[in-house]
Amino acid sequence: MDEGPAVSRNNMKIAWTLYGQREVVARYAANKDIVALSRIYNQILNGYKNDVEKYAETNKQALVIRYILDEGWAFAGQAITLGGFAASAYKARETGEAFRTLNKAMLLELVYPTTHVIMLGVSDLKKSPKLLWLDAGLVNYASGIQKEYLLNKDLMDTWRGMAAEQIVAQKLKALSFEVGLKRNFWMRNKRGSTAEVDFIMVFDGNIIPIEVKSGHNAHLKSIHQFMNETNHEIAIRIWSGRYSIDRVKALNGKEFRLISLPFYLISALPDILSDSKH
Repeated sequence: MDEGPAVSRNNMKIAWTLYGQREVVARYAANKDIVALSRIYNQILNGYKNDVEKYAETNKQALVIRYILDEGWAFAGQAITLGGFAASAYKARETGEAFRTLNKAMLLELVYPTTHVIMLGVSDLKKSPKLLWLDAGLVNYASGIQKEYLLNKDLMDTWRGMAAEQIVAQKLKALSFEVGLKRNFWMRNKRGSTAEVDFIMVFDGNIIPIEVKSGHNAHLKSIHQFMNETNHEIAIRIWSGRYSIDRVKALNGKEFRLISLPFYLISALPDILSDSKH
């Protein structure tokens, strides 16, 4: 099957999105007017919807994709169910195909959990995925949370913390130049357990747990559970507090190092992890 045209359209879409976001930043830098940016965001979103027929295989798929582009932004950073997504009547197969098409266009990613704490961390496609979009600015605009996002002093207070998860997901994606790199989160593979870590990162042959949390060490129950079962001693909390590295005891008494990282330092994470080995 000839995939040349599809790849070309995807690349065009990525380039257009990046151009649009550069224009948003440039306009704000020049005018300092948040309200005036709505027109640019609206043009980008309408461009996606107007181009649906170019990459949808059937009329039904075009309808489902357009529905996701209308309603899906409000589910950023959340675990979703494909069947009946966003209170629709669409079946899991129909929604799944539409999501996979948007994933190929790199507008979003369905992030699946892994149940592994030791390499290799294989995605469990039988469990519910989290929905993450390409750009936090588009999420905030399309979901109608720009005002809340700008007025709240703490990202963790914005949109029940979902805005923070979307931003962290983007920052983690940007740490690698591998376009096809998949993100994962962690769920404990035990009946009745609700332990879940927001993200994982593979570093130096280890699966590093990453929680996007406010609060103190005692509130990081899922990280404690993860560290109980893994074979290394590094965990990461991303938050609005200060940078620190603390010695913490897991529930079974195992000691590990908790790296508490402010949002603005996420880009330095690989260097911080490298330094922590010494």
